[in-house]
Amino acid sequence: MDKHPTTEGSGLGGRLPLVPPEALDQAQRALYDRLQATRVRDAGRAAYTASLPDGRLVGPFNVMLRVPRIAGPLLEWAQAITRSGIPEDVREVVILTVAAHWRAEYALYAHTAAAERAGVSEAVIAALRQGEAPRGLRAEADVAHRVAVALVRDHDVPDDLYQEAAAAFGTETLVALVNLIGQYLNTSALLTCFQVPAPAA
Repeated sequence: MDKHPTTEGSGLGGRLPLVPPEALDQAQRALYDRLQATRVRDAGRAAYTASLPDGRLVGPFNVMLRVPRIAGPLLEWAQAITRSGIPEDVREVVILTVAAHWRAEYALYAHTAAAERAGVSEAVIAALRQGEAPRGLRAEADVAHRVAVALVRDHDVPDDLYQEAAAAFGTETLVALVNLIGQYLNTSALLTCFQVPAPAA
């Protein structure tokens, strides 16, 4: 599978060559179709690239194709988090916060576009991408950003921040928010290990 040559998009897989759709086995094809119907569709709406014109997937999706038995449950987890009611701007602030601490270039690329679509300002996005504390966030997004920093950088959520987050979100949404942080720790680790780049602008 990894011996197929790449032409357009060469290098976008990082350490893993992009997989042509015609090279997929049955389990991979089922996962591919699911990714096309969900993640690639969402990428199109937010105007970032998740699939090349010839159908090869880029970003973490090319990595996920290698292990459908793991990627399938991960998608279920991700979709459950998406359905949990976290506001879109809060979601994108959290994702950019995690990705910036990992320097996960594809996630920064994709979720810059998604954050713009969610109404996050250019100044806030620029600060988040630099790993800085942004000014001008809504109160909920600010709390979520600080919780993400506490978990990713400090590995500890102090009592006062926990109480603030619990008051802002309630327990159920806070649990979902922590799972979102965990989801993008996983995604960032995949992107980092396999050196997945962002597409050229």
